[in-house]
Amino acid sequence: MLTKEFIEKHQTYLYNLALRLVYDKQDAQDLTHDVWIKIIENIDSFEGKSNFSTWSYRIMMNHFFNQQRKYTQLDFKNFANTMNNLEDMVFENEYKEPQKQLLIEEAKIGCMMGMLLCLNPEQRAILVVGDIFEIDSNIASEIFDISKENFRKKLSRVRKELYGFMNTHCSLVNKKNNCNCERKTKALIKEGYVEPTNIKFAQNTDKILKKQMKIKSDTLDNTMEYLYQNLYQNHPLYEIDSKLFATNLLKNHKIKEIFEI
Repeated sequence: MLTKEFIEKHQTYLYNLALRLVYDKQDAQDLTHDVWIKIIENIDSFEGKSNFSTWSYRIMMNHFFNQQRKYTQLDFKNFANTMNNLEDMVFENEYKEPQKQLLIEEAKIGCMMGMLLCLNPEQRAILVVGDIFEIDSNIASEIFDISKENFRKKLSRVRKELYGFMNTHCSLVNKKNNCNCERKTKALIKEGYVEPTNIKFAQNTDKILKKQMKIKSDTLDNTMEYLYQNLYQNHPLYEIDSKLFATNLLKNHKIKEIFEI
C-alpha cells in the first residue's frame, strides 16, 4: 500500500530527474505529479522484478517521451549564437559580493541546463540517467527497454556530442573559450535570462546531486571528456515541499481510497 511517507521518500529524485529533462520548475512539478498518478493507477502491476526506482523512472521516461512536444527544445547552433551575441560585461557596484557570486552561479547552472535542451529528448534522457544520475547500464537498459549494449552506445554518442559542444564553446571545460560565466552574467540579467529577484537554480551547496545520490565519479575520471559530467553532478539537489506535494495528490478523489492516511 502506498503512503504519503512513501511518496515523500521517492519524490525528490523523481522531481530532480524531471527538472533535468524539461528545465522549467513548474513543468518538472507537473511531470512529477503526472508520473505519480500513473504510478498510483498502475501499482497493482508492479511485480517487484525490478526495484521501485527503476520502475518509476521508466514510467517517467515513457510519459516524458509521450509529452515531449509540449516542452522547450533548443539546438546547439542557435544556443551558441545567443551566447556569442551577448556582450561581455563586468559587474561594477550593482551587487554585493555574496549576491554577485549567487547570480554568476545562477547563470552557470541555467546555461548548463539549457545545453541539455539542445539534445533531443531521447539523448537528454539517456545522458541524465547514464552520466548525471550515473545509473548502471543494466538498470538503465530496463528503464529505456533496450539492451545494455545499445544503451552504452547511445550514451557514448550523446556524451561526445555534449562534450564536443562544451569543449569548443564553454570556458568551464576549456579555458581557451570566450564564453565565461562571470563575463556573461550581467548581459544575461539585462536580457532577462537571469532574474536577480527570482533565483531558480543556484542553491546552498550542501545539497548537491553528487553528495545526495552518492555518485562516485570523482574517483573515476580525470580526463577532459568527463569534466562536464562532474560539472553537472555538482549542481544542487532540488527539493519541493514534500507534504504539500503529497497532499495535492490526495485531492484527487479517485486516489484517496488507496492511500493509508
